[in-house]
Amino acid sequence: MSWIWYADVGNCTVHAAAWTGNQWQAPVRVPVNLLGSAAGDKVLLTALEEAGLRAVDCEKAVLCVSSPARRSQVEQFAVNQLETDVAVAGDDFPVPMATDYYDPTQIGVDRLLNALAAIEKVGKPCVVVDFGSCLTCDAITRQGVLTAGAIAAGLPVMKEGLMSSIPHLRDAVQQALEQPGTAVPVGRSTTEGLSLGLIQGLAGSANRLINIMHQNVGHNAPVVATGGDMHLVMPHCEAQMIADEMLTLNGLRLAYEASQAG
Repeated sequence: MSWIWYADVGNCTVHAAAWTGNQWQAPVRVPVNLLGSAAGDKVLLTALEEAGLRAVDCEKAVLCVSSPARRSQVEQFAVNQLETDVAVAGDDFPVPMATDYYDPTQIGVDRLLNALAAIEKVGKPCVVVDFGSCLTCDAITRQGVLTAGAIAAGLPVMKEGLMSSIPHLRDAVQQALEQPGTAVPVGRSTTEGLSLGLIQGLAGSANRLINIMHQNVGHNAPVVATGGDMHLVMPHCEAQMIADEMLTLNGLRLAYEASQAG
C-alpha cells in the first residue's frame, strides 16, 4: 500500500502523519530539537512501523516549513530514512489561498494551509485559531479570502520567555504546565498563579481575538481550533470552537493534491 508522508515543521514541534489515500495513519509530534538525531528518527520511524507502513511504499514527503533552520534536517530524514523525494509548500507548489495581506509573502504558509482546510471543513466565512508556539487567529471571508489575522505568544513562547527572563521561576513554570486543566480560580501559590496566568490568560487572549475576527467576517462564522496546546487551553475558552488537530496537515494535503491535479 503506497502512502505519502506529510509533516508540519513548526518552531517547537514537528507534527507528522501518513496519508494512505483515504485516512491519516501514524500521527506523531516530535520536538524540533530532536530532528536530525537518532532519537528523533526513531520516534518518527516507530510511528510508521507500528501502523504497518513500510518506507519502501512512501511515494513522497510533503512539508510545511515554519522553521527554516530545521528544513534541512527533516528533508534529510525523508531522503535518508524514507528514501523519497521532498516537496515543500510555497516553494515547490503553491497554496491556493487568497489573502488581503499587504505583502502576501509575510504570512506563514501554515496559516494559509489552516485556512484552506477550515474552508473545506466548515465552509465560508470562518475563523481559525492555532494554539501553537504562537497563538494565531485568522478570519476568512465569504469570498474565501484570508482577510485579517492576529499573532500573540503561545504557551511555548510564554514558557521560554519566563524561564529565560526569570530563572528562579523555572521549576514553578514547568510544574504549572505539567498539570493540564488545573488552572485555578485564585492562585494561592507560585505554581497556581502561573497556571492561572498562562492557561487562563491565553484563553482570554483567544476569546478577544476571536471576537475581533468575528467583527470582520460576522459573528456567526464558525471557529476551528488546532495546534499542539489546543486541548489544554480550549476547555477554558468561552468561545465555541470545533477542534481539529489535523487541520494543518489536511491543508497541506489539499494544497499538494491540487497541484498534482493541475
